[in-house]
Amino acid sequence: MKKNKNIPLNLKEQINSRIGLICSIVVMILLVFVFHQLDYQIIQKPADQAAKEAEQKKLEAEKAAKAPEISTATVIAVGDNLYHDSLIQSGESDSGTWNYDAIYKNVKDEIQAADIAMVDQETVLTTEHDAVSGYPSFATPTEVGDALINAGFDVIESATNHIDDYGYDYMAQTLNFWKTSYPDVPVLGIHDSAESAGEITTISCKDVTFSLLNYTTTVNNEPYDELPDYAVDLLRTDQVISDIKKAKEISDMTIAFLHTGAEYSTEPDTEEKTFLQLLLHQGVDIAICAHSHTLQNFETLTDDSGHQMLVYYSLGNFISTQKDPVCLLGGMADITIVRDPISDALSIRNADLIPLVTHYNHDQNIYTVYKLSDYTDKLAASHGVHAESTEPFTLETLQEQYKKVLTQDYHTLG
Repeated sequence: MKKNKNIPLNLKEQINSRIGLICSIVVMILLVFVFHQLDYQIIQKPADQAAKEAEQKKLEAEKAAKAPEISTATVIAVGDNLYHDSLIQSGESDSGTWNYDAIYKNVKDEIQAADIAMVDQETVLTTEHDAVSGYPSFATPTEVGDALINAGFDVIESATNHIDDYGYDYMAQTLNFWKTSYPDVPVLGIHDSAESAGEITTISCKDVTFSLLNYTTTVNNEPYDELPDYAVDLLRTDQVISDIKKAKEISDMTIAFLHTGAEYSTEPDTEEKTFLQLLLHQGVDIAICAHSHTLQNFETLTDDSGHQMLVYYSLGNFISTQKDPVCLLGGMADITIVRDPISDALSIRNADLIPLVTHYNHDQNIYTVYKLSDYTDKLAASHGVHAESTEPFTLETLQEQYKKVLTQDYHTLG
């Protein structure tokens, strides 16, 4: 008799069979889970993340497109452009042409990068080369004006103590040069008519309109009654108050340039600070001073009503051949102004004072301006000032002088 091959499994075999089945199912489930995770991590998750990032970028782009654009204007200013005899002679070539572009070549990039660049042209300009003079009365060749424009300056300040060194005829000649050669360049502080003197100069860029004022406390060639009343903007309280009022009505911000203070002092004097308080309380936004021939500090003043005014106490010399080492460190005011796209309010986002070095070597006919950050020990060692002064002049002393300027607190002067 044949044996039955379908003998029922005993209990132990049944259990083992079921366990095997369960294990197979569990393994299959684990494998499915693992493959699902691998699919998610390798394929699905990066795809989801990329989709989210793309969506986020799209939303940000849409938001940026809808947001008002922030208007930013950069303004720079430098101090006294003062030409002594050796500087004047440096621009004359053997061919008879005169050119001074090389003097500004080392700072040209900074000047041209600004939206508005302003310079204090200390002296009158003349087309008559036989009439030029460097000291004590100054008359500078008009080719210097050409070089300033070639360097990138947009505004010329002219209310200085030397502007009347040779009388009103030279002042008129200066104005004529600017009007005929560069009619779009604002010239501040001097005028050829009462009508011109009564107008406030404005300049606009990046959706911001600036009123520009320029005053000097004195001119060297007194008495004043030999000048037409309208010729020079003198720093007189009633006139300043009237000008600022008109300026604020036609512009967003008011900048005032003052030729004031004590010559060769490293601090503003009481008279200068008194005038600055006047400007502050009348609502001027930025005040920039020169005349001391030395670099001084800058700060923001606030009046009782909360109005703030950025003040540069002195930018020193931009270019000169003065013999005192302290007069060879100048500065560039570097100001960034922004307009809030929501409130439409203007504010000064950043204000800086970039140190500059006047470099000259008479023997090699080298005259130029450097940023202190570009100056070297070798250049300092070759400077012509060593033949003029026994005071130390090195890269280190210049750096120390600049650091000292930035630590000056002038509040004790009243």
